[in-house]
Amino acid sequence: MFSPEQSALDLCEAVDFGRLLITPLQPGVWSLLEPVDVQNHAPQLCWLRHDCLACVWMAGGQEGTAGMSIHMSLLVRGSSRWTPPQRISKDPLRSEQNPLLFVSDGELHLIHTAQRSRDPDDLSWQQHDSSFSMQWTAKLRRQQLPLVNLEPEKSLTWAAEAWSSPEDLLGTPAFCRHPPHPLPRGHWLLPIYRSLEGRNFGADHSELLHLDASGRVQGEAIPVPDSVGRVHGSLVTAADGHGLLQLFRSRLADRVYRSCSHDQGSSWTAPTPLDLPNNNSSIQGLRLASGRLALIFNRFSFGPDSDAADGTPPWGEARWPRTRWPLSIALSEDDGDSWPWIRDIDTGFGFCGSMNWDLNGQLAYPSILEGHPGDLHLAYSWAGRQAIRYLCLTEQDILG
Repeated sequence: MFSPEQSALDLCEAVDFGRLLITPLQPGVWSLLEPVDVQNHAPQLCWLRHDCLACVWMAGGQEGTAGMSIHMSLLVRGSSRWTPPQRISKDPLRSEQNPLLFVSDGELHLIHTAQRSRDPDDLSWQQHDSSFSMQWTAKLRRQQLPLVNLEPEKSLTWAAEAWSSPEDLLGTPAFCRHPPHPLPRGHWLLPIYRSLEGRNFGADHSELLHLDASGRVQGEAIPVPDSVGRVHGSLVTAADGHGLLQLFRSRLADRVYRSCSHDQGSSWTAPTPLDLPNNNSSIQGLRLASGRLALIFNRFSFGPDSDAADGTPPWGEARWPRTRWPLSIALSEDDGDSWPWIRDIDTGFGFCGSMNWDLNGQLAYPSILEGHPGDLHLAYSWAGRQAIRYLCLTEQDILG
């Protein structure tokens, strides 16, 4: 008997942070972006120009503590690797989280949250109806950077010092997750949610903000009716090219939910469940050049609640399965009424028993963006927030 290990070709050293790789038995081109700290989470992708792709994420010692900051890395056409990440946010005293980017009026805009932080040794929250992460104290902040000044190979032109000072978007606490959707006249529609203390965030609810071309709020927040427990709204154009859809994460860890608008986002229907599972973790939708609707999500949910009369827990509650895998992409041709094409793109490390499921490594908070028609660029927090994984595959890889 023998072990083949000594005779095998070891390619482990070929895995280099930021390097673009193609490997057997896996679709597409992928990379692990260079980790900044213990936790690397909540990435968002954005095309800065046709030849430059950006990825932003939050990184630090622990979500909800001071020092959690926003970082950015760039991938330029023709380059074989992502740039080393640079910090781009500016408040070391707060926990800066959930970044998003968009380009408007010649400026690159960054919006993120900045919440008060707890001392990791403060355990007083455990004796109250509260949580460690003080999301209900979060400010929505905006920074901007003139795109004309950005040179990818010169990090000083896009690191924190190059950005404007942060500006609060609202006078009241709010949270964000997904980029704004473009409206006529260069305006934008930004989905937000209000995170309230207590009840394990089950009472959170969704709204939208109208932004002008400069990224500033216009008018009052737009409510989404009956949206308690439906958060992380992701906006896409409806199949008819006129209406809007908003897809939601569910605090009940039951299903993905959908709301519709027929007046450019001025009013919304109450969210209703779709035939896709949700694990109370983030999702993102995208209208593809082919006309199909794509959704990236964790293909897992809780079953009916045995303690509830109809199997459904009451609104205002929250369930946290902590199972954030597999990571999957689904495609629809009817605005989400049906999803005939689904593919798991990452299943983790394969641990799934009752005694070892927690070793699998969470795959969470995905972002999806189209480049050339049919090219899907993805980013998500990998292996329990150890790094951000980037993957580029094709729509045909999902269709089969």
